[in-house]
Amino acid sequence: MSFREKTAWITLITLVFASLLFIAHPPTDLTLAPDSDLFRFHVLLLSIATFVVIEIVAILVLRLRSPRDAKAPLDERERLITLKAKSLAWHALAWTSLGSVMITIHLGANEIGLAYCVLASFVFSLMVNYAARIFCYRRGA
Repeated sequence: MSFREKTAWITLITLVFASLLFIAHPPTDLTLAPDSDLFRFHVLLLSIATFVVIEIVAILVLRLRSPRDAKAPLDERERLITLKAKSLAWHALAWTSLGSVMITIHLGANEIGLAYCVLASFVFSLMVNYAARIFCYRRGA
């Protein structure tokens, strides 16, 4: 398994873990109105901090274990994999953002609810990006 495939796995697993941490605290109502104690915002900050810390530590450990692979430049195959994954992620972002806007309009959510739904679209598109990279590395594309 190449260094970049390992980093894609680390990022995907960390994204899923941080997202599950945030999703474990659902909103109190369908309008996604802000809570009076800003609990969900603090959970969001905790999720982001968890993602950053786990990502940095895991990548540092990976870089220390194989410094030569970490410094290797991208070859043509890896560039193609990155472009394919970004293309899929872009489509996922466009469609889920549009869908989240439509859903929040029809549910009557406020600006905070819309922001959370668009943030979920960004996170989903990142997951699609790294999952596509892993798939392409595994498939050999």
